[in-house]
Amino acid sequence: METHEAVLAELEEMRTGAAALMRAKLEAMADQVRDHASRLAGDLGVVVPPDLEALFPLGSLTERLKALAAPPPPPPAPVAAIDLETLRALDSGRAQSEVLQELLHRLSPWCGPRAIAVFREGAVQGWSGDGFPDVTAVRTWRGTTADSPALTKVAAGTPAIVPPHADAVLSPWFGGTQAKLLLVPMSLRGKVVGVLLALEGEAGLNAPMVQQLTYTVGLMLETLASRPTAPTPALVEAEVAAAAPAIEAVVPAVEAPMPAIEAPMPAIEAPMPAVALPPPVAAPEPPVVADASETVQLKVPVTPVPAAAPARSPEDERKHDEARRFARLLVSEIRLYNEPAVQAGKLGHDIYARLKDDINRSREMYEQRVSPEVRADSNYFHDEMVRILADGDPDALGV
Repeated sequence: METHEAVLAELEEMRTGAAALMRAKLEAMADQVRDHASRLAGDLGVVVPPDLEALFPLGSLTERLKALAAPPPPPPAPVAAIDLETLRALDSGRAQSEVLQELLHRLSPWCGPRAIAVFREGAVQGWSGDGFPDVTAVRTWRGTTADSPALTKVAAGTPAIVPPHADAVLSPWFGGTQAKLLLVPMSLRGKVVGVLLALEGEAGLNAPMVQQLTYTVGLMLETLASRPTAPTPALVEAEVAAAAPAIEAVVPAVEAPMPAIEAPMPAIEAPMPAVALPPPVAAPEPPVVADASETVQLKVPVTPVPAAAPARSPEDERKHDEARRFARLLVSEIRLYNEPAVQAGKLGHDIYARLKDDINRSREMYEQRVSPEVRADSNYFHDEMVRILADGDPDALGV
């Protein structure tokens, strides 16, 4: 009996000790869990900061969202095509220099400052410009074509759009501008002889329109010698024809009633006389358009007008007009490609000595095309040299 109670007591003691041990271990584990939880709670402020902008910034997206919500900008206004007024102004030029100067003027809606330079024996030089603070500075442009990749490409017949500040030849001409520069080849008789340079302006750069107008002027220069002095018929203002008025028969007034006819009226054998209508009014003849190119600003005293030459036949007059236009075209080309030499020759009164080869070559072309009869009765080639090269001063030719 005593042994049984002793065993129960020992078991009770063992149970109590095991429970105490388990409680102590669990409390230790609970303390560890509470310690970890406390540390995690402290780290929560670091992981999720009070200022959420530092965790997920939205301030930089505000302006972008506003830009997306803003209405799109209006489309650019359409650019008008080349109008008849522009074509008529270009068509009115009777010399190459007049047409090219008008081209530079008419390009203003589609680009900023623009200029024309000519190629000659591997070199390029400025001829004239428009839209620059100092237009005369264009004439001082000089360069070697091979030193400019852009000009080399244009001389081979390919237009180009380049930043001028990156080109060794173009940079001194246009300064350090970051604007785009369009270069368009200009050709005559299938050969590239010059380049049109159009710089981007405040309204932008419309390259297609600049190229289209340059192409149109090239065609005009090709046919300049064969076009009449009057405006080309296709460019003349169209006339609206008025409808012809209706012709109403005039019935004579009856003064007294006709008596009643009791017997049959005899047949009328005589035919009814024809009514003569008034003749149509002839349309007025169009006014004669004067050739502005014939106006010469002389630098010498005006001499008395000589007696009128014998009247020429219409065919002879046509031949003289063609000879005059051809001489004007040849001399205009001489000045176009040799402007610095022309200016120096006017000061030294030795234009012919400076341009002897070009003048003789053009004179030979003139004599080959113009008949001896016309040359015997005129001297148009010399007259155009005085007018175009010497600005009206024959002494400047030095011949």
